[in-house]
Amino acid sequence: MQVATLRGLAEQALLAQQGEATLDVEALSARLREVVERGGPPSLGEVLLGLLQSRALTHVRDRRGLSCRKLAVEALRSLDVPEAREVPEEDLAFANARPPRLPRWLVPIAATLTALGGTVALLLGLILPVVVNFLANRYEFPPVSNLMEGLLGGVTFWRAVKLVINAESQPEDLRALMLLAAASVVLFLLDLPYFLNGGPNALTAPLFVGVPSALTALLLGAMGVRPAWRS
Repeated sequence: MQVATLRGLAEQALLAQQGEATLDVEALSARLREVVERGGPPSLGEVLLGLLQSRALTHVRDRRGLSCRKLAVEALRSLDVPEAREVPEEDLAFANARPPRLPRWLVPIAATLTALGGTVALLLGLILPVVVNFLANRYEFPPVSNLMEGLLGGVTFWRAVKLVINAESQPEDLRALMLLAAASVVLFLLDLPYFLNGGPNALTAPLFVGVPSALTALLLGAMGVRPAWRS
């Protein structure tokens, strides 16, 4: 069963290389990791070697940024079959390479700064204007822009705290940070005309969300995390 599944995924990868099919990268990555961890029948050696020689996995990575090409080399090594000695030198060099990795402790630090940015955005965008109006005896409903800035700040704070608590970042975290940064750009552009016309918007709330969110997203991307656009 394991051989048939991996063989089918290998054939799918070859068809995807030719543009005739879509490769299920997550399934392939899972099967390769299973072989690396648990081993498999010797007949998998031929399948894996053929997959490497086809160059179909050169740029294939799963949602977590793991290279399927590297996993295939490691899986072939774990089988201890004659095919393991026929792995192309280029693939061996790729699998043995140890690219510099950023320290993991940078993630909670960046997430903490993002949480602070979300808190400031919530204060400047919604809480502070409401308090000022209340003290001035103006019981007005906050403008839509203030509500949006407050909502964006609150959501940013929640997502960043989640990342602080669980520093083992997931693709969903990167996706959320990218969306929050994009939303802050939209709010900034919407507030810009009012600001240029002497309006009350100071443009600071979107910046306090967008800048740290974008920087944290770049940090996660540099660590090999890839955004998950589909669950």
